[in-house]
Amino acid sequence: MTEAPPTTIHTDEALAPRGPWRFLRSALPGGFSRWGWGLLAGWSLVLLGPVLGWAGHLRRAAGWSALPSHWGERISARDIWELWENGGLQHRLANSPTVHLFGLGLVIVLWCGWRMQAEAAGQKARLGSWLLGALDTVLIGFLPVGLAAWMVDGALAWAGGLGIDGLGWLAFFGRPLVWMATVAALNLQWWFCRIGRAAGLARGYRAHLTDSFLRLWSHPIQWGLIAFGGAALRSLPSFLALLLAWRMGGGTTFRVGLFLALQLAVTLFNGWLMGWLLRTAALFWIHDAAVRDARAALKEAPREAAAL
Repeated sequence: MTEAPPTTIHTDEALAPRGPWRFLRSALPGGFSRWGWGLLAGWSLVLLGPVLGWAGHLRRAAGWSALPSHWGERISARDIWELWENGGLQHRLANSPTVHLFGLGLVIVLWCGWRMQAEAAGQKARLGSWLLGALDTVLIGFLPVGLAAWMVDGALAWAGGLGIDGLGWLAFFGRPLVWMATVAALNLQWWFCRIGRAAGLARGYRAHLTDSFLRLWSHPIQWGLIAFGGAALRSLPSFLALLLAWRMGGGTTFRVGLFLALQLAVTLFNGWLMGWLLRTAALFWIHDAAVRDARAALKEAPREAAAL
């Protein structure tokens, strides 16, 4: 007499469904691996490349006049107008290093992030999976994520228009966070799609899209709080650095250098935070894929037994 196949996997602790919060602690290590350092270097280039490139471009634009030529010196609104009209900025707002260094840094960020995540998920990072995962995200991610963001943004706008100070401030700070969290949610959807692509479409393309979609929307509260919390955690240090720079003012080259160093520190922190979320999504994907494969095997077991 053969034993009946199990009908649930919830009694197996290793295969019990888990939300993404369970993987936050285990994803903490790994931020300073070779791909982690590449991610941080890419973010540094994204910040410093445009800043230094555009500063040089602005200095060359001001070289024809008696405008200040040293970092930290103040320029007036009239000086800015002269730079725009007579310095040629209206014809060429940015120079080549500004654009190219920013683009190079962004490519490094995206590729090193993908290599880090694929390594954490035990998959091989391929360019095809990276690109096709983005296409899958367009198919299954833009409409539901955009619709949810539009509804939340509309609710905040309505609350902000009631004339209550607290709700007004909530709408003022909350609406930008909604769209920052929307970008984070689309990134999460892309990450699931590209890891699924890298693992192969063993159960077909439709199952791949369904699984990738459900990995995000089966835990909307946890992923939503991660997206909102990550957006707030990334924006708060940047806001504080800008506020400090506003209070300090320019005036000297040292102050400008100090502000640039603060912005670089904030950028590196945000880069590490991005790597942490990349590894969290990878570890969640590993567990969720095992759970879904076990469920699929349980569904196929009666059919195989009947065929025998």
